[in-house]
Amino acid sequence: MFQPVKQKHNRVLIVGGGESLVGFDFDQIIDFDGVIITVNNVISYLPRADYWITVDLAKPQKALEKLRRDCYYYAGYPFYSDGYEMVNGVHYLDKVVPKKGGSYELQEEKDSITGAVDSIYGALNLTYHFEAKEIIILGMDCYGFGHWYDLESPYNACELDNWEEDRISCIIDRYEYCAKQFEDRGAEVINGSAESKIDCFKKMTPQEAINYFDK
Repeated sequence: MFQPVKQKHNRVLIVGGGESLVGFDFDQIIDFDGVIITVNNVISYLPRADYWITVDLAKPQKALEKLRRDCYYYAGYPFYSDGYEMVNGVHYLDKVVPKKGGSYELQEEKDSITGAVDSIYGALNLTYHFEAKEIIILGMDCYGFGHWYDLESPYNACELDNWEEDRISCIIDRYEYCAKQFEDRGAEVINGSAESKIDCFKKMTPQEAINYFDK
């Protein structure tokens, strides 16, 4: 059922939904010298996206209602909802959810992806499968509520009263697992959110990050 990721790219830009991107000029990414991965509903607001991925399939994603012709779609499977139907044109990967207390390292098998973190982590696993060495992440904040394109909407539309305490703390801890994997491959990951709570990658502003590998 699951087919491996076959694409290879050296330079990857991941665009998430964090508020640090409010006011960022996204026309800059049109000529990005590499490939662009985005997640969830962010794709609807970008002038360019080469790949899309989600591990958040508790309910149908708006981004899957009409697929863009210029974008290749990935998603983690199984879904959280029995009523969710697979979409033609989407490349599904085996979503591996670690047991409690287990390791959240990126999956090495190219037909699999690590779940139970967030979709940017899924994008990082896809980047790992691409064997990329130059990686930029924008919009990976882990603070506050809302996305840069909709400040009234909590991340992932989560309705838990203790969302920040229960969700964000887990996400921050789990990102630590993949840092060494990229380091061992000789890859450099840049977090283009200067105040991000995720500290395992070098941090800077979005503008500094977008130009980092052009030096």
